[in-house]
Amino acid sequence: MIKKLTILNIIILILIFIANIGTFYGINYPIKFNFLYNFSDYGFGYILIVLAIIAILTFLVSSLNIKNLDFTNKFLRIFALLNSIFLAFIIFEGISGFTIQMKEYAKLETEYINQAKEDIKNDNVTYKYAGGLTISECDSKIENKIDSINKNYGVRYFNTGCIIMEQNIKAQEKYAEIVKPYLEKRNGKDWEQKMKNEIETIKRDCR
Repeated sequence: MIKKLTILNIIILILIFIANIGTFYGINYPIKFNFLYNFSDYGFGYILIVLAIIAILTFLVSSLNIKNLDFTNKFLRIFALLNSIFLAFIIFEGISGFTIQMKEYAKLETEYINQAKEDIKNDNVTYKYAGGLTISECDSKIENKIDSINKNYGVRYFNTGCIIMEQNIKAQEKYAEIVKPYLEKRNGKDWEQKMKNEIETIKRDCR
């Protein structure tokens, strides 16, 4: 029995750490899975603290006389029970967070889709990007010429600042997916390269 309880506890502990990773991605949907890159954000320290508290509580309760069971047997049973409750809590948090994020993303995506249709109608497609504070390498006269070239191709670029949420990035991809056929029809194939070449020609004057 001790061996089976030990194996059961090990399985539950493994599931707790796996569920914790799943919860991280659930509450941060639609962030892409990258185990090593997001490792420091998984909150394993928090998990270890909770497990330590559970272990202490289990030790104290196991010291009581319960059904004439030996200490190890009581400890493993109670530890498995409390950890199962903790696992259920983590799973609940993950599912709840994922559901909320799904609804928020669906709402945001709908906004970007509607915005894309409106921008196409107004011939004023806006590409948003995160770039923080940028210092222009050209004077205002050259910058105005560059803006004029962008406008000629029916686009403009808007800096949203240093920080941008993953949801916004994914929603912007949806926006780009919708406006791309329109811009190709409007400006012809490889229009982005043509626009880039025109801008590079203008920028020579400020180097």
